[in-house]
Amino acid sequence: MLDFSAISEALDIFDGVRNEIVGAVGESIFNQAAKKYLSDDYILINDIVLKSSSGTTQIDQVIVSKFGLFVIEIKNYKGWIWGDVNSQYWAQTLSKGSKNKFQNPIRQNYKHIKALECLLKCQPNYLKSLVVFSSFCQFKTSLPSNVVQGEAAYINYIKEHKESLISDDEVKEITQKVLGARLDASEHRKHIQKVKNQYQNADENTAPECPKCGKNMVLRKSKSGPNVGRSFWGCSSYPQCRGIVNIKTAEEKAADDINKMHKLFKRLF
Repeated sequence: MLDFSAISEALDIFDGVRNEIVGAVGESIFNQAAKKYLSDDYILINDIVLKSSSGTTQIDQVIVSKFGLFVIEIKNYKGWIWGDVNSQYWAQTLSKGSKNKFQNPIRQNYKHIKALECLLKCQPNYLKSLVVFSSFCQFKTSLPSNVVQGEAAYINYIKEHKESLISDDEVKEITQKVLGARLDASEHRKHIQKVKNQYQNADENTAPECPKCGKNMVLRKSKSGPNVGRSFWGCSSYPQCRGIVNIKTAEEKAADDINKMHKLFKRLF
């Protein structure tokens, strides 16, 4: 007899490994581009895990130079990309018509910026946020100049900054601070899994951390709309932070399990 819980756990592991491989390939492309096209004036530090207000945060790249610290979020996506600067989520549409949501990478990188600000106690204008997508996707909405696609645009954005902001001694000091504060990647994975488990298993008895700011959440009920009367977790710092975590009913959790099983059978047969 099949052990469905073990199969579900195995699928989660395989999905995690697949996503890590895809992400690593994308990061490797831009790591090589930085090494090839940027001079020794630019110091590349990749895959940085730092402490943050919500536990830990992982930064794909930081490039330290006298022209500033380029804090870089890399997205190795394909298909059409739809985004808005102020939206919580962006969308990806694939060739077969399937759609996926993902966290707004500009907001995601803002958290990285704040973690570095806290660590380095540096001037805010030292930190330059850059989001770079692979060449396998196509933007379908207008995006700001610090969201680019492909290695050429990635290198050009960095080289466009020509005003000296940081002395040579500060460049060395900043680099040493970042390297010294770097955590083992396993600590970040543990934190991510903990948060993921909190959201997946959210019920009315255990308050999760806010997915947006990391603060404690409080139990609330919807007062209007299609979910009126339904309980959910809301951020304790509302209205400054509007993070929420929905509480799934037993029927919804069962439906999720059934959906996982359907996907499993499609893969196996």
